[in-house]
Amino acid sequence: MKSIVEIPFLTASLYPDRVSYRSRIGSNKFEDKTYADFTRYIRILTAGFQTYGLKKEDHVGFFVNNRFEWITTDFALMALGTVSVPRGSDTTPKEVAFIVRHSDSAHLILENVNLLRSLLPVFSDEDWAACRRIFIVDKSDMERIPEELQKKVVFYDDLEAAGEKEFAGQPDLVEQLMEKIDFQDLVTIVYTSGTTGNPKGVMLTHANFLQNVTANTPRLEISPEKGETTVIMLPSWHVYERAFEYCGLLSGLTFVYSSAGKFASDLVSQRPQILISVPRIWESIYQKMIKAISEMPAAKRYLIFLFIKVNQMYLSSNQYIYGCYIRLKKRFFLRKAFMWIAHLLRMIVLFPGHLLAYKLFRPFREKVGGRLRGATSAAGTLPKYLDEIFNSIGIPLVNAYGMTECAPGILSRRFSRNTFGTTGIPFDNTEVVLRREDGRETAIGEKGILFVRGPQVMPGYYKNPEATAAVLDKDGWLNTGDLAIRSENGEIIIVGRIKDTIVLMGGENVEPEPIEERVKASQYIDHVVVMGQDMKQLSAIVAVNEDRLMQLAQELKIAPVEIRTDGRFSIEHDKITEILIKEVNELLSKEEGFRPFEKISRILSVKNDFSIGKELTQTLKIKRQYISDRFKELIDKIQKDDSPGGKNPGGKNPGGKNPGGKKK
Repeated sequence: MKSIVEIPFLTASLYPDRVSYRSRIGSNKFEDKTYADFTRYIRILTAGFQTYGLKKEDHVGFFVNNRFEWITTDFALMALGTVSVPRGSDTTPKEVAFIVRHSDSAHLILENVNLLRSLLPVFSDEDWAACRRIFIVDKSDMERIPEELQKKVVFYDDLEAAGEKEFAGQPDLVEQLMEKIDFQDLVTIVYTSGTTGNPKGVMLTHANFLQNVTANTPRLEISPEKGETTVIMLPSWHVYERAFEYCGLLSGLTFVYSSAGKFASDLVSQRPQILISVPRIWESIYQKMIKAISEMPAAKRYLIFLFIKVNQMYLSSNQYIYGCYIRLKKRFFLRKAFMWIAHLLRMIVLFPGHLLAYKLFRPFREKVGGRLRGATSAAGTLPKYLDEIFNSIGIPLVNAYGMTECAPGILSRRFSRNTFGTTGIPFDNTEVVLRREDGRETAIGEKGILFVRGPQVMPGYYKNPEATAAVLDKDGWLNTGDLAIRSENGEIIIVGRIKDTIVLMGGENVEPEPIEERVKASQYIDHVVVMGQDMKQLSAIVAVNEDRLMQLAQELKIAPVEIRTDGRFSIEHDKITEILIKEVNELLSKEEGFRPFEKISRILSVKNDFSIGKELTQTLKIKRQYISDRFKELIDKIQKDDSPGGKNPGGKNPGGKNPGGKKK
């Protein structure tokens, strides 16, 4: 193949009557679309868009959530050579305006009229003048649209009608267009967070995505002949989900659209064989499972935990036999041989327990449909305890790693080479190297910056040569900004990030700088450091203005001696913490352009003794690494409390130990 567009048509020629997409209609009913339906609708939309003037290299702002129209529109735009600029319909109006302007989008595709109306206060007359057409998926009353825009609006019903007419006279239009597509043609511009707070537009080509299809499809082990099913709830515009759908379409997969509220029940009813997800989803399933176990009689509860441990030990030894282990120092042959024999013996001893465990854990597997043969977790580090427990109960879960700039795949584990705690090995056709700050390669077990080179690496950021040059060198090596370690057996473990972008456990990307700048508008806060890497929600260390703090204490009739301090850093009082968290999250409102997951769930106040050259740069910007080292104990406390079983799991107690000052 030389383009992504070919994929669904190839599959439709083999399995025309197989269900491609299943969408919920109402609360409990589903509507099925076969691969024949799928490709026909792509043809209709392609013809319709061409009728309304879309052409090769036009840029189209595409703000629609998961639905059949999303994926078919995606392929129709690709067929025309039109460049999609996608985001969800829940993107804030300010961000939509920035993306549309920066991407030079000449057309808009919106989910509904409400989204169009939300753009009216932020779009200028020049923005609307530059917009040639506004396509809206959901049919609505034209009177709800400002009169001056009505002539530009095309509802999908009208788009389809125009497409049907055009298609009748030109049934081979898509084939003609596919002949003109080049391997290196631009497919999409995906905007991701930038260091200045404005998103950066990642340009991705057919070659970038086809590398992921070529390299990742075999690792997913989807059987086209069996006609497997998956349930999806990640946004289709997200490059992780998008690339997976391309792989699945090539393999004849059936996609079931789900949502957060329906996901658990859809797993049971749709019984998927393969899933992709983020760590937060597995965390949610884990918490429900632990709750169910905790309500069992003591003897049964003890038995389950015993067999989980037995199976973890068995699988660990089984992995070691096949070379799947973490060792951060190179060992001599005799030591390797001795360990191999020891693990073989342990595996033999534990084998009966392994068989019993598999039967015992069947009810847990039924909670995800009962026939899940594999799942991939990415877009955030998978905690090792989740890794071990799901594999131990018979749900093969592998970790993967990538970034938007690589469309996205770089590393992953295989189901047949599933080393708990690692991120895996590079995709085929992919070079990975770990470098010290001086550019030299690291030794085994030594931390270094991960660089990647391969066909999946983006050509650059749209209209941002400085940002491109900062991460992509002339030899094609992309600096991922992530820190990693290489194990003795060649597997790679991601251990942190050198860049500021925070990835929450749910896979949400958060740029801390604009949040921090906004929070500093509080009269009580001089400096703030937002944290949350691989946590469920954001937390913050704030350097308080002590004069203002004392004034607040006086207003609340709090004596200075009542304000707790550890003598070095932290300052804590329940009423004060409650007021701080309330004020901070009022500053981070939707009206100010912030998304729900950018709220702060927990605050730890510290004395403001920040100084230039230590905590601050010459321009008074915070030094994250210095602060991370200085306040390590407080950060560890936040991470511990945010973990399952901690004092503050999921940010349920954002005001501290006793918000509101109520007596315990």
